[in-house]
Amino acid sequence: MTPATPMKIVLDTDIGSDVDDLLALAMLLGSPECDLTAVSTVYGDTMLRARMVRRAYRLARRPAPPVAAGARQARSGRPVWWAGHEGALMPDLAAEPVDEALDAAALLRTGPTIAAIGPLTNVADALVQPHGIERLVIMGGDFASDEPEHNIKCDVAAAQATFHAGVPVLATGIDQTKRVVLDDDSIAAIRSSGVLGELLAAEIHQFRAWLGRPDSPHDPIAALAPIRPDLFTVARGRIQVDSDGVTTLQRQDDGPHQVVVDLDPPAVLREIVRRVCLASGLRWRSEVD
Repeated sequence: MTPATPMKIVLDTDIGSDVDDLLALAMLLGSPECDLTAVSTVYGDTMLRARMVRRAYRLARRPAPPVAAGARQARSGRPVWWAGHEGALMPDLAAEPVDEALDAAALLRTGPTIAAIGPLTNVADALVQPHGIERLVIMGGDFASDEPEHNIKCDVAAAQATFHAGVPVLATGIDQTKRVVLDDDSIAAIRSSGVLGELLAAEIHQFRAWLGRPDSPHDPIAALAPIRPDLFTVARGRIQVDSDGVTTLQRQDDGPHQVVVDLDPPAVLREIVRRVCLASGLRWRSEVD
């Protein structure tokens, strides 16, 4: 059941490298429970990333909210990793208008919920001043190994500052998101859903070719967690980030952070595909819909 008042969300994204950011944006557009009030981009060529956001809105035939190009460099000083295929499937991106006067950190401060699906540089910048952020929904970390996850590793200093700020967090790590893999039927359904779906399917195949294996929709999974909490199991405590970017959860009943420790992979995948198809204009039906 859709709540009477949709959840107001600001999305902070490094859209363009992994296709999952674009999928997460589409999923949120196809979620009537959400009101996506603004989008900020982070890490590397953030203006290019902002133009990709604008293009996605145009293909979805939706009016775009404020879209801000945010921090290009990591707080930690770590060199920016760039895949090289960002925007390759979106011709004439320079024609997409982006207001260069918009401040990404200021947009994030409007809250109340921030969905942060890239390195946490913009989020850390937002938290240093008074803000209206009530909850951070984060795709980041690996809570089942001693390996640093990409979003955390890209800016360890920002991640440490974010988790030390005391703002409530719902984090989904790669240890859980990698359990869900986009299958051929899901990609076919997305492709057939409309113009945006056609682009998404092409982006999925481009990223798979670059990656060399099937991929997981990491960011949509994290963004789905506050929308469908019944599909996720969480543990509470405090997230710690060491100097290498390795994340751990120190469990405590009154901790400000929640970490996803289990999920329902088939149901999560169905929900993501259904909502992405709605964003592209088609109601998707499954055998259990």
